[in-house]
Amino acid sequence: MPDQDPGGPSPAHTPAGYDGAVDHYTSPARRDAVKRLWEEPASRRVLDHALGQLPELPSVRVLDVGCGTADGLALLRSTPAWRRRHAAGAELRYVGLDLDERLLQVARERHANDGAVSFAHGDVRAGLPVEDSDLYLSSGVPYSHLTPQELELALTGILRAARSRPHPVAVVVDVLGRYSIEWTTRWSQRRWDYRMSFFRSDRDAPSTAMTCYSGEELRATVRRAAERADCLLSRVDSADRSVFVGRHTSTGEYTQGLAPYRELVNALTDPSVRVDLDRLHFGLELPDAPEEIHEFFAAFGAAWNGLVEQATRAESAADDPDVIAGELQPQLADRLCRLEADHQRGLGVGHSLTAVAVTRDPAGPA
Repeated sequence: MPDQDPGGPSPAHTPAGYDGAVDHYTSPARRDAVKRLWEEPASRRVLDHALGQLPELPSVRVLDVGCGTADGLALLRSTPAWRRRHAAGAELRYVGLDLDERLLQVARERHANDGAVSFAHGDVRAGLPVEDSDLYLSSGVPYSHLTPQELELALTGILRAARSRPHPVAVVVDVLGRYSIEWTTRWSQRRWDYRMSFFRSDRDAPSTAMTCYSGEELRATVRRAAERADCLLSRVDSADRSVFVGRHTSTGEYTQGLAPYRELVNALTDPSVRVDLDRLHFGLELPDAPEEIHEFFAAFGAAWNGLVEQATRAESAADDPDVIAGELQPQLADRLCRLEADHQRGLGVGHSLTAVAVTRDPAGPA
């Protein structure tokens, strides 16, 4: 990796801000309704799209950057694209790379009997543990720990390795969205001190510098890295995740007056809870941002409020607590979830933003 910064961090470094990470990532409570019914399906769609860009291969080699406890592996194996390939006899060879030895230990224990899976303790900025991957995976916004310059250099190394493959390669880049309603007080900044105060842990979460991206900022970073690596790309797609239901809607740490949308949507799925639908209304005053960001939130907020108002009228007509909590409110949760999928523009307006870059087929037309 010739563009490596010789003054960069040692692979033995453990990232700041992750005290309590093992508690959080091993807690059953982490997989709340929003996680299971909203976020995991959204991530699965992105990974299914990425895997679908690869040719039919007898063995798909995956490098998961910032793998943590290897949640990305489980999601990848659950995609329709992988299930189809696996049924046809394809094998998956997976390497997880992470700086946090504590999380890696959990991952190793979970996959101790899986011969197709291995883990490496290291830093993508210091080089790649393997250079023959077909899919470069990331989930849980690991790339936001890097500065924009570090991300560009890391992606340059990845795309330089991808260039040597005899077929298209997919690179998944997962970061924090710059224009999430969870941190409107930080919209004017790209990199700021972020606290994972939503961790399911008794330990206090310290602040750590994180970089947020708009869709265009992330796509531009990917394209610059491809130019530095002399690697041609056929496409760069992006998608937002958790537009109104990110975990910091529950903490309210960075946006004054923000409704706890995640908690409210979780409660919609619980038949033992009656939710005050007025609390779901979106009317947040937003700070200065590019016009397309305000246009998005105007359209998305109007559609969101329309569904809430429709559900309110249905509840008034039903006037039956069991029907409302057991049928109408779960239906509203499902419709709000589908709203995000229907309004995808990859602008960086959610808790996280994911880009999928695909290298050009070396055997294809120039």
